[in-house]
Amino acid sequence: MPLFPPTYLVDSPSNQQWLLDVDNNAIPRTVPVSGIVGALDYIDVNDYSGNGDSWRVTIVGNPPPAGESWGQYKVTSLPAGDHPTQIVVTAPNGTAYAIVVNNGLIASAFPSGTYTSVLTCDTPVSTLADHVQDRLEEPRGAGRFWRRDYEIYSAIAEAMNDLMVLVGRPTETVAVQFNLTPNNVWQTVPKGVFLIADVWGAKGLLRKLTLFDLDYSQSSWGPDWESDISDAGPVRWAPIGMTRFLVHPAPSAPQTVLIDAIQYPVSDTFYPPNGNEIIPFHNEFHVALEQYAAHYCRLKEGTSEFQESMLLYQEYLNLAQRLTMIEDRRDPVLFSAGFGATGSLKSHTKR
Repeated sequence: MPLFPPTYLVDSPSNQQWLLDVDNNAIPRTVPVSGIVGALDYIDVNDYSGNGDSWRVTIVGNPPPAGESWGQYKVTSLPAGDHPTQIVVTAPNGTAYAIVVNNGLIASAFPSGTYTSVLTCDTPVSTLADHVQDRLEEPRGAGRFWRRDYEIYSAIAEAMNDLMVLVGRPTETVAVQFNLTPNNVWQTVPKGVFLIADVWGAKGLLRKLTLFDLDYSQSSWGPDWESDISDAGPVRWAPIGMTRFLVHPAPSAPQTVLIDAIQYPVSDTFYPPNGNEIIPFHNEFHVALEQYAAHYCRLKEGTSEFQESMLLYQEYLNLAQRLTMIEDRRDPVLFSAGFGATGSLKSHTKR
């Protein structure tokens, strides 16, 4: 049973009704329905990033314009107005998500305001900041030696980034529409995206390769593949580090693709964090986050004070290793704090 009233839009000119929805991975989608009384033609929202832009969300009708698909979300610019920033929906697993327009692109996020999920946490960063100040032997509040916003809040955000990489949870999966740069295979990862998992083009899922594949395992392309351009758009993609990816061949005209991605636990839209950000980890992760943040902050003290904080960092790594075990013993790979050293195998672990 949905936690919030469902939202329906009707497209034009086919007059098909659509349920605005997300799947269990928080990927926005539309579901065709019929017989709904009161389905809307559009929904006006303000940009989720807070840049002051306003947008009208509609559904592409049938027949769709060139380059678009029937039932797809469509976003058009509006004069700035007073509109909500989110459309709250419920995933099949009962988790509450928000469909938002982020810098002009449809995306998903955790609901803000009074909307909370039955499966998500509600502890803000500011609560952990108090505990980090206790560990640093500094009075809670504005801080004397460490700034709460630029140093302590940022340290906790960095702790969440690091722990998500080590433990693999939470996945924080989102779907982001991305406008490819034409005539160029090299693309920039959208702001706020931590890792790209898949890229969907007009004809379906693009095949994932590596830069090595394109350079040395050539199939239908040659060594000059960086110059390949196609009117039909790309058919394959490859990640390059954390901030870049490539598509091949490059589209000859502007083209929009859908990126399945993992977002940062704390959005980098606004910096520094304000302390109201909700920590998406379970409560048992909090002590690990506090240990990492305290170690991170003590770099400022230097010398022996920072060296002593290495004990906190080691305890953090031990907790990260343990948490991978208690979260799901079926994982094929578990994080180890052994720094590459050979470790003994157990029946339920594998390195």
